[in-house]
Amino acid sequence: SNLFFFGDSSDSPERSEIFQATCVVKVLEKLGIHRYSVVGTSYGGFVVYRMAAMWPERVEKVVIASSGVNMRRSDNLELLKREKMEKTEDLMLPSTAAQLRRLMALTIFRLPYMPDFFLNDFIKVGNFTLILYLH
Repeated sequence: SNLFFFGDSSDSPERSEIFQATCVVKVLEKLGIHRYSVVGTSYGGFVVYRMAAMWPERVEKVVIASSGVNMRRSDNLELLKREKMEKTEDLMLPSTAAQLRRLMALTIFRLPYMPDFFLNDFIKVGNFTLILYLH
């Protein structure tokens, strides 16, 4: 299956975590599930956060991982200053092996050797998540 708004999933103009949380709750209702715990990673963390905020009587427990739900604008500004960069996109959307290696070094303590061709292939495919799991 696809994430909302990827592949052939939905072409709805409503593109928010509130819309996605509502869709998940509607599916659970159709399945007859009225109380549940939710887990969200990355953008999914925003979705489950909204589910818990909007339907606290239904959500028992919440796990949010690798998500910036409580992130402030100043957090990005501090990171950019420390990394001597001007725009968040320049750091978070690498276009070269060296830039991707720099981004990975922020999250992995002992970065294993990975040849440039390997990193460049991942940039072309756009699958940075897999690289982080390889460690």
